Amino acid sequence: MLSNQAPTPEAEKQGRLLIVDDEEAVRQALTRLFRRQYDVEVAENGVAALAILEQQSFDLIISDMRMPEMNGAELLSQCFQRWPGMIRILLTGFSDLESAIKAVNEGNIYRYIAKPWDNDQLRQTITEALEIHRLRDVNTSLNAHITEQNAELERLNRELSQKYEASLHRVGAAESELHEAYRQLRQEFHAVILMLVHLIEVRLQHEIGSSERFARLVKTFAEFAGCEGHQIEDIYYAALLKDIGKVLLSDVILHKPLRDMNAVERKAFAMTPVNAQSALMLLQPLQNAANVIRSHMELYNGKGFPDRLTGEAIPKGARILRIANDYLELQTKENFVGQKLDAKEALEYLHKMAGQRYDGQLLSVFVMALNDTGEALVNRIERMTVDELKPGKVLAAHFLSPAGVILLSEGTQLTAHHIERLHALERQFEGHKIFLQVLNDSVSR
Repeated sequence: MLSNQAPTPEAEKQGRLLIVDDEEAVRQALTRLFRRQYDVEVAENGVAALAILEQQSFDLIISDMRMPEMNGAELLSQCFQRWPGMIRILLTGFSDLESAIKAVNEGNIYRYIAKPWDNDQLRQTITEALEIHRLRDVNTSLNAHITEQNAELERLNRELSQKYEASLHRVGAAESELHEAYRQLRQEFHAVILMLVHLIEVRLQHEIGSSERFARLVKTFAEFAGCEGHQIEDIYYAALLKDIGKVLLSDVILHKPLRDMNAVERKAFAMTPVNAQSALMLLQPLQNAANVIRSHMELYNGKGFPDRLTGEAIPKGARILRIANDYLELQTKENFVGQKLDAKEALEYLHKMAGQRYDGQLLSVFVMALNDTGEALVNRIERMTVDELKPGKVLAAHFLSPAGVILLSEGTQLTAHHIERLHALERQFEGHKIFLQVLNDSVSR
């Protein structure tokens, strides 16, 4: 199906790929596979590849493992040191599989692909890798913008402070100007935060606006728990941005319950709170929120991550966030207990695990905060396979073909005929799963 796409014009190429393999047949096969969608260059060995990289920039490199002079793992290791922003993928035969896995785990390689490869799977891997590359660039740009805003805020504060000291007779006007400048910059800062939240919701396929509703619940919870002032604001921002560390996870990990992950995937997932803290710590107004996010996956009995803190050693804001987060997660089909619960069952589970997973005293406060909140809190969007679909489900987002053509529009109410066609399309993909975003019609309060 994908092979029938029209050639992509040069101006519309979606990225630059460098293919390195000492076998001409492999280079030709991979070039044919990707040349319509990407700008492709080839090299016959690692030395030639490095010479090309000295002159040109690429978004992604695919290298064979076994090559003369320099093997693929050594080449990609050099690429990581010299061009760390370029995504690195290793091609390997079955006999090199153990070395490939070691290279992925220890050498900062994005993924390995076993020979012989599946064309559709390889295309999907490249598409996902370049999408992660794009999201990482967007995240970097947004962080740079926030840093500039903070620098501008500091500059204005210094400037207005100097004017205040030099012109005491105009103190009223200067103070008013300072307050107005601070108010405007706070508004801009909050707007940038909401941009980050939107990026997170799109990447994680959450309902737009669901993060804000969740953050309001957590803010109410914090108020009921006796938090005040800046502490409430820090917890509010932590609730908004708690999933920012998941943005760069692959789709395979992102949509897999923790109980089903292998050791490598669990390790990557366990680093998401740390990655979130690292990304946000550079922004002075978010440093306390970043610390809350780092600890919000800890458990009261010390069996959480990343630091295995116990009891009162877990920051209060993190204990608050954990309770609220698990309450909503338990009402999704991909939760950590393996069975989707309704609101009543989720609360029963929280109480059952008081003292083990959760702070029992805060849990009682949460029930009061929950009763005080009148909003529907559960994400109204579900991610379903074709096998899970039933007639009457409503699409929450456009369903696109691999070429980007809208096959089913947002708001479409699925019929048995739609589902039959989707099954047929999935069979054309030779067993590759198709996922759709649909409205969760079971949400109720």
